[in-house]
Amino acid sequence: MSTRKFAFRLAGAAVAACSLLVALGGLAQAQNTIGGDAFEAGAADFTQGGSGVGSGPAFQFSDEFYRANGLDPAELRNQEQGANAPSRFGAFYRGEGDVGTAAGGAPDGRFIRNTRITIHNMGFNAAGESLFYPDPPAFFFESAFLGEETKELTNRSFVFLFPRTVDQPNPVAGCDGNPLPNDLLNPAPCNRRQDNLFDTGNGYLTANPLQLWRIMFVTWDGPDVETQACQAEMGSLAARNGIDTEGTPTLSTVAEVMRVAGPDVIAGQGDNEVLLSGVLPASGLPNPDPRNDIPGVEPTDGGEVCVTVRTRRQQDLFGNPSRPDDPLTDDNEALDGPPFVV
Repeated sequence: MSTRKFAFRLAGAAVAACSLLVALGGLAQAQNTIGGDAFEAGAADFTQGGSGVGSGPAFQFSDEFYRANGLDPAELRNQEQGANAPSRFGAFYRGEGDVGTAAGGAPDGRFIRNTRITIHNMGFNAAGESLFYPDPPAFFFESAFLGEETKELTNRSFVFLFPRTVDQPNPVAGCDGNPLPNDLLNPAPCNRRQDNLFDTGNGYLTANPLQLWRIMFVTWDGPDVETQACQAEMGSLAARNGIDTEGTPTLSTVAEVMRVAGPDVIAGQGDNEVLLSGVLPASGLPNPDPRNDIPGVEPTDGGEVCVTVRTRRQQDLFGNPSRPDDPLTDDNEALDGPPFVV
């Protein structure tokens, strides 16, 4: 298994509020993905203290920077205190002096001066290039948003996670061979088949400077996965990208996910599932232009849906917004956990 495909930092499984994502791309305009922003070489990264593109540990954002970009830092800390839902991840705030941080002068006022995050994880950006982000990122609830604009931006900015689906010993180093936790909405590093994939094509570091994301979980159990078209696509992906820890193809670009996904997303699991229609700008195979942004190419409706995409619910069954003090109950009225990450 290559270092590129699996570079999990498994020691830090707790959820923590994080600083910037640091993308490493060797090509000019490396962040210009489908429908994305264009940057000159290196301009898509926050350089760390003049040490170079994407090098050096990141910093925790300052309260002022959080507020200026639509999140309430006080509520993030309140959510940490209120996270008590069993078997799910609650909110957590990484502050000055927490484990995994070190003193160091921040380059400017976007960051807390002396909170430097020293542990990072590896994932993919939308184009399939290596992307590093503070380990672990922060999961948070809807009540942290200061306005609808920021919430809407986050709801259309996806990070794709790939939960394990086979109950077998975990082969990833540091996971102690633990079997499947049987939770397709669990973002823990040891519950992943492959590295995360971030849709950096939606205002990454420009319109979305905090790098806010709606969490999406992807599994190879779509309604059409056994069809000839899906099987052929899976074979092509495996040949191009390699396979994950379960032997299914690795998905390394947003375009690949959109090609095998339908437009609908499931919020919740089992009896507690809620169908969210038309969330993803995709309609399954074949679809030459899933985002409808290629001049002269029309997207194709319908087609095979090879994967299931799930997300955590933003509201409970009564329309109440997600919050950390709503534990799971026997009557399935509670939420799945925080649906957003920063």
